[in-house]
Amino acid sequence: MDNIFLRALTLFLRAFNSKRLRTILVTIIASVTIFGFVFFVTEPQVKSFGDGMWWALVTITTVGYGDITPMTTVGRFVASGLMFVGLALISSVTAIISVKFIQNFVDRHTNDDVLEKLDEMQKDLDELKKKIQ
Repeated sequence: MDNIFLRALTLFLRAFNSKRLRTILVTIIASVTIFGFVFFVTEPQVKSFGDGMWWALVTITTVGYGDITPMTTVGRFVASGLMFVGLALISSVTAIISVKFIQNFVDRHTNDDVLEKLDEMQKDLDELKKKIQ
């Protein structure tokens, strides 16, 4: 059980040890902050910057609780822009993590296959040596 947990933890850390992923996560944080501020400035019913950031986070993750919605035309344009940015960023994160998992799977199974072949070759070599002697 501990071995499975350790392998899962290693895989998780390897997946998040990616320069591209860190860049995208920083971009997500910056997008939430910038779009949240713009939304706060353009929408009269949004009373605080925190509410604007909450709306941006809910929008960028495509959760959409509906507790804060754009009422003005400018707010709707801001929301539309954030929706497209969110889709691109979230799909990029998913793709990067998927690639890391697949690379780990391929590397692990490729190594196992190579080791099996080497073992077979070593046995064949040992048998040939015995026949020669």
